Amino acid sequence: MEHVLIRKLEHVGGSRARPDIRYAVEIRDRPGPAHKNGAYPDDVVWVQLHGGLFVARARIDLCWVGEYSSIGEIRRRTEPSSLFDFKDFWRGRPKYGYAAIASLRAETWIEPFWGGPRTYGYEWVLLDDSKKRSSWLEPREPPRSDSDLRARFFAKFGMST
Repeated sequence: MEHVLIRKLEHVGGSRARPDIRYAVEIRDRPGPAHKNGAYPDDVVWVQLHGGLFVARARIDLCWVGEYSSIGEIRRRTEPSSLFDFKDFWRGRPKYGYAAIASLRAETWIEPFWGGPRTYGYEWVLLDDSKKRSSWLEPREPPRSDSDLRARFFAKFGMST
């Protein structure tokens, strides 16, 4: 199975050499795709920035799926990581609900490409059939609305375009 993890650029850590994503997280007030279907060791995770730019790839190490009664419970599961420290990531989350958290390994930057349909607020998408996979992973033209996302990504991680 393959997955797409969708994050804001400011919620991605790391360096020029390697991303520091460490965790795929889905937090919702009702069960979402990852909560319903899970994720398993060695599943591939593609990392897409809000705006449609795919920038990294990783593999699932271990996944926890369950209900929570305090967002702090979920946040603690990501300690220590840069995600734990991104306070803005945790702000405005449902106080209780459903979550899936997968630890990641083998994180690598990829040659960035634009792809994927609109996400409608999802932060984790399962690519559970070939049609869905192609609609997400086939390269597209950059959107007019966020054409500087690629430049901001390269600037943040000290890479050249």
